[in-house]
Amino acid sequence: MNPATHVTEGIDSAPRRNSERVTFIWFLSFYFLQNFAQGVFPPLLPQIMQGLKLSFASAGLLGASFGVARSVVDVPAGILAERVGIARIFHTGLGLVLLGTCLSAMAESLFMMLLGRGLVGLGSGMSVVVAMVYLMRRAPADQRTRWGNLYEVAVIGGMAVSAQFGGMIAAWKSWRWSFVMAAVVLLLAWAVAALRVVPGIQGVLDDQDPSPSDSSRGAYLPVGAGVASIYFMFFGLAFTWGGGISTLLPLYGGSQLMLSPEVIGRTMAIAFAIEVCLLFPAGWASDVLGKVRVLIPGLLVMMAGTILVPFAGGVFAYTVAFSLMVAGMCVWMIPPALLAERMPSGFRGKSAGLYRLITDLGMITGPSLIGFLIEQWGFRMGLAALAVILALSVCLSATLLPRFSARHDRRGRMRA
Repeated sequence: MNPATHVTEGIDSAPRRNSERVTFIWFLSFYFLQNFAQGVFPPLLPQIMQGLKLSFASAGLLGASFGVARSVVDVPAGILAERVGIARIFHTGLGLVLLGTCLSAMAESLFMMLLGRGLVGLGSGMSVVVAMVYLMRRAPADQRTRWGNLYEVAVIGGMAVSAQFGGMIAAWKSWRWSFVMAAVVLLLAWAVAALRVVPGIQGVLDDQDPSPSDSSRGAYLPVGAGVASIYFMFFGLAFTWGGGISTLLPLYGGSQLMLSPEVIGRTMAIAFAIEVCLLFPAGWASDVLGKVRVLIPGLLVMMAGTILVPFAGGVFAYTVAFSLMVAGMCVWMIPPALLAERMPSGFRGKSAGLYRLITDLGMITGPSLIGFLIEQWGFRMGLAALAVILALSVCLSATLLPRFSARHDRRGRMRA
């Protein structure tokens, strides 16, 4: 290589790296604001039930409507992102989230609230597809989980603050004013997206795929190996989030423990804050020590929280159970990183859409099934369903360990 050319490339790459860093910071800021706006719903659920005179099954439908709407747009959004560009998908999604939030604030019936939640789901689906394409294509192969977990820090951080403020406003005024606050924050998020985020990421699908580093090549498995297990991870984590964290736990706190939206919101904020503290260490550990070796403990922590819920007779035990279930979600970005390792053509729009479709099937099934089980047989049956899904996820994750270990041992002996 010509030394002069090498020097020029080094000079040119420095501003590009700085620009990419700035884009990533604004990207994280946007998703913090968007999820702040979207995160007001769970702590308000008991008050919405009372205000609209809903049953437990109807409350479950509200949670499911978000996932149903998002599942409809997941794959089309991925395809359209490649055809019409990231910017149009991004702005359309934001418009739908804002419209759905405004309708939620004005809802006078189950139908109107379902429509509002559905529009938020459609817009959120478009936004998340864009996020996954950006993360899996711009992140270095051996740092995908760390990049993904920094994104999750922004997402969960926004939800944590939102749960606290949303619950406080609902207790002070009403749940409608919490949605008004969310709409104002969405306008700020839209400004950040238009001015800072979209200009920096709209060419992401034109980039070459990140090349694997030496440290990450050993983790690659043949295409198809364990893919079915990874897809179930998507489903299992989403089922636990939608059915357990967003539906069962708020309903349990409001109905069984008679907690106010403010207390439920504070509990959620504490749990999300704990997860935020764990996200980056979990991402580092999964990239360095092995993704599956971190995934399994996370699933077991969620199972421990599930088992503890029926014994929660007060705020402290409820907070511990809630925190364990949410803390285990620090492994959320491990399955997509595992899937990206098995895609020789790269993680593109269609891949992101399929990932989100499987995830949203869990978001749909979780709240619907949990709400129905609570309505018919009580909270213990809903918790049993969560425990079964988590147990299956642990078992399927464990089937990946021998392959990783065997390859690692063979590589180690060869190097020795």
